[in-house]
Amino acid sequence: MDRPNVAELRSSFTSPHELLRASDGRTLFLRRWDAGPGATVSVLIFHGITAYSGPYGPLIAESLARAGFNVFGMDLRGHGLSDGKRGDYPSVARWERDLCETVAFVKARAPRLVLLGHSLGVLSAIRAQQLRPADVNGLILLSAARKVRPGVLGSASGIQVLKALVAVGILRGTPLIGYRREGMIGLDDPLFNFRYSARFYTVLYGAGALRVARMFRSGDVDSPRLRFDGKLRIPLLVGVGDQDELFPSESVREFWQGIDCDAKEFLLIPNARHAVFPKDAWGPLIDWLRRAC
Repeated sequence: MDRPNVAELRSSFTSPHELLRASDGRTLFLRRWDAGPGATVSVLIFHGITAYSGPYGPLIAESLARAGFNVFGMDLRGHGLSDGKRGDYPSVARWERDLCETVAFVKARAPRLVLLGHSLGVLSAIRAQQLRPADVNGLILLSAARKVRPGVLGSASGIQVLKALVAVGILRGTPLIGYRREGMIGLDDPLFNFRYSARFYTVLYGAGALRVARMFRSGDVDSPRLRFDGKLRIPLLVGVGDQDELFPSESVREFWQGIDCDAKEFLLIPNARHAVFPKDAWGPLIDWLRRAC
């Protein structure tokens, strides 16, 4: 699949959006789904691996906007319509600054802000909350845990990932590592990424290349990014589809149980997969937003 001309696509994009000029001069792209006058809570979505903010419109953002919440979706650097090398992140410091600057940008437009991370976006949501705790009024973590469903990545792909991570030790910023699994969406969308650099994985997972490789081989997500700094003092909702093909619900519940938070709830979503949810899936999540945030 050809690499998209991001600048050209961005300049022709006419739906509601924001362009955030990051502190290094690069442009970060945020989609917007507006609830209309009177909305007091905004939700900022962090997308999963391979994806970008666009698919989250029909997935969840449109439902939240109809329910009265303003919604923003960030395209990570190197994803969607944001600037940056596709499938790479230059450093942990740059990732953290992008998160902080995005949260500050949205918070300036929102009396109350809830972060929503989906799949790999859970790592971004947790880190953003840790870096800007005064700006965040609630946290939603969907479809992520410390243990992947056995066999879902396949033993061969695990070995390939291990070899690739070791082989690109001197080419850490080059997107050489393919990401594939059963049930993936976006295969025909040029804005999806399916190749990543070793550096991207080490930045997002907060671990060295060999440790990341062991995660892929074992299915145990041994990432410090899934840990909280002490007690979480804002409302938390952790959810997963009962048919999620990547994370079994018991693993997600175990992750939820391990978080020290007095105001936490667990949501098991019927008839939902990892990135495919029924249209009526979000009623309990919307009720939680109205009650808790």
